[in-house]
Amino acid sequence: MADAAKKIQEAPKPTFLGEATKSKPDLLGLVLFGLVLVNLATVGGLGYFMQLMWHRVQDLQAQTQKLQRPEEPKQSLIGKELQPQNLGTLYPIESFLVNIASDQGPKFLQTQLELELADPAVEDELSRKKPALRDAIIVLLSSRSYKELREPTGMRKLRADLLRVINNLLSTGKVKDIYFTQFHFN
Repeated sequence: MADAAKKIQEAPKPTFLGEATKSKPDLLGLVLFGLVLVNLATVGGLGYFMQLMWHRVQDLQAQTQKLQRPEEPKQSLIGKELQPQNLGTLYPIESFLVNIASDQGPKFLQTQLELELADPAVEDELSRKKPALRDAIIVLLSSRSYKELREPTGMRKLRADLLRVINNLLSTGKVKDIYFTQFHFN
C-alpha cells in the first residue's frame, strides 16, 4: 500500500488550460486571436462598403426625383425625346417600307410615324389627303441613304424635312411635330 500512496503522490496533478505552458507562447491562442482580427477587419470593410453603396443609392434617388420634377424648364442638348411634353392631338400613319441607297447592298427602311397636330381640325384634312401625304413621305424616305440616316443628325434632318413636306400639303392648319414609333433597317 505504501507503493500505491507513493504513486499517487508522484502522479501529475491536473492543471487548468494555460497553467502548465506559461513559459511557452500559446500557439492556438495566437491563431484564434489572428482569426478574430481578420474577421473584425472584414466586417469593418463590409460595413464601410455598404455605407458607400447606401450614399450612392441616396444620390441616385435624389437625381431621379430631380429629373422627374424639374424646377425650371431647361433647353436640353440631349433632345426633345427625353423631355416631358404636353402632346396635342396625335394622328397615326400606317407603317412604311421603302428601299434606301446603301454602299453595303440593298437596304430597306421600315418606319411608322405619328403626327402631332397644332389643331384637331387638321385631322379631317389629313384623312382626305392621305394618298398624297403617304406619297410625299415615301418619296422623301426613298431619297435618303443608309449612311445619311445613321449619322447623329440624320434623324433630326429627316424629321425637319418631313415636317416641311407635310405642312406644304396642308391648307387648314399645320403639323407641330413628328414622332417615329418604328424605325428599322434590314
